[in-house]
Amino acid sequence: MVCALLCALAGRAGADGIQATVDRTEATVEDQLVLSVTIEGTQSAQPVLPDLPAFDVYSRGQSRQYTSVNGRATSSITYTYILSPKRPGTFAIGAASVEIDGTTYRSQPFQVRILEASAQPQESRDLFTRATVSTTTPFVGEQVVYTWRFFRRVRIGDARLQPQDFSGVLIEDLGDVREYQTVVGGQSYFVSELRKALFPQEAGKIEVPGSQLSCQVEVQRQRRGRSPLDDFFRNPATEAKVLRTDPIEMTVRPLPPAPQGFSGLVGDFDLKADISKRDLRVGESTTLKVTVSGVGNPQLITEPTLPDLSKFKVYDDKPTSAVNRSGNQLSGTKTFSKALVPLAAGDVTLPGFELTFFDPQEGKYRTERTPDVTLHVAPSDGTEELRLTEALAPSAGKVAVRILADDVLPLHEGDGVLDSSWGSAQSSPWLLAGLALPPVLFLVFSLFQRRRLAFARDSSLRRRREALREAQKCLAGLDPGNAAEAARQASRCLRRYIGDKLGIEGAALTPGEADQLLRQVQVDEETVAETHRLLERLEAAQYGAGAVDAGRLQAEVQPLLQRLERQVKS
Repeated sequence: MVCALLCALAGRAGADGIQATVDRTEATVEDQLVLSVTIEGTQSAQPVLPDLPAFDVYSRGQSRQYTSVNGRATSSITYTYILSPKRPGTFAIGAASVEIDGTTYRSQPFQVRILEASAQPQESRDLFTRATVSTTTPFVGEQVVYTWRFFRRVRIGDARLQPQDFSGVLIEDLGDVREYQTVVGGQSYFVSELRKALFPQEAGKIEVPGSQLSCQVEVQRQRRGRSPLDDFFRNPATEAKVLRTDPIEMTVRPLPPAPQGFSGLVGDFDLKADISKRDLRVGESTTLKVTVSGVGNPQLITEPTLPDLSKFKVYDDKPTSAVNRSGNQLSGTKTFSKALVPLAAGDVTLPGFELTFFDPQEGKYRTERTPDVTLHVAPSDGTEELRLTEALAPSAGKVAVRILADDVLPLHEGDGVLDSSWGSAQSSPWLLAGLALPPVLFLVFSLFQRRRLAFARDSSLRRRREALREAQKCLAGLDPGNAAEAARQASRCLRRYIGDKLGIEGAALTPGEADQLLRQVQVDEETVAETHRLLERLEAAQYGAGAVDAGRLQAEVQPLLQRLERQVKS
């Protein structure tokens, strides 16, 4: 008790009008300091903090006090700040200042000592984070898998991972956050794992930024003679922790001089070609499909080098593609389709397609080539006889002709022809339906084709339009018998819905990031606040720091999704 009092006095310094204190003068880089600045004699003055480059500073609000001693009333206001250390060392906390009635008051400066993280090895600590990359010497364009893991064997809540600024690389998320258990150093840990695919764009030194995770950790109170029931009815005590990983430096190697026809792909790719039929006639079509698949950045796949197709009439179809983010690396497939119509009879050889890419594992360029394909083209069944007349006595002027074929039906003459035709049409509903069916089918097909082309032009359009339906399907799978798992699933459904509506990856969204994104698309503050509260409550329930009614979660989340659906401006 005496030691704690001495530490508090050591961290307190003041002058008339303003005082600055910290809750402790010694901490580790994983801890947070609470800085309190109290201004006496006013309820409205705002303090000016000193420069604090060694700390991240967050405001935690303010409180006002009124006191009366021997009939003399005084007032004060206290501002509270959280100081999160960036590195170990001894740092000066400079004077905070305030101006009251034209007079400037300053607090006394003091020092705090920040120690390294716990001297214990990570494997023996209650919680820690790790970040790794699959290689620190990639080639330009090579896929680097960044893996971040959060290990814990204590209850936590309000976990927030600060966004990282990855510069000089293209980034693709590799699936949702994975949750599992593992054993490290003989200790069992719960693990949250986040993976990203990084593609360096330039040769040279690149720094993968370090991570920062803040959370509240449940700590055990000392009993000191209290009944065990005291802990049952009291809220658990928590302690703020900040976990960091160090930056990772990568040396990006340039690609060797590229051969002619280099596709720009870096990775391990395969090339296949299929043709629907090899025996056909002149005027008939066959479908050629060329598929490029492999590990790397599938967004960069372009059509392979074309062979000579001058002996065919070629009709291109829109390419189809698929990206797989669920594996250990980013992979994908893209298929190019063409309808080929031979122009002449005979055996026609279709040369193979070629794809040249750089294989970083072998450190050299590789060329994949499909086999040649021979088509057997037979003459068409016959030629069209377009002559309908022939001259009997060719000469200048008028000529006699013989009719070889009629191309129209006989012309009906006489009164009532139109009336009888209209009457027969009126008497036959099937005839009217048959006349109306072609334009209706054309309209339906046009709408379907327009929708398909819109989805093809904008890959995120389908996600935005189907976001609500996918979220509702996700909620339908909640397990009412497991509160923690139901909270995790409901949180995932809500975050993925927000990500799908806004065209981003929503699996790792924090409540604060969701607030900012929803405000950008003009969602009202009440709905933003409700979304924030629900995400925080679901997050706390996953780690045992709160409770939810699993049976009512679906009914609670559904109305919020409906309001978001009406308000989000796609």
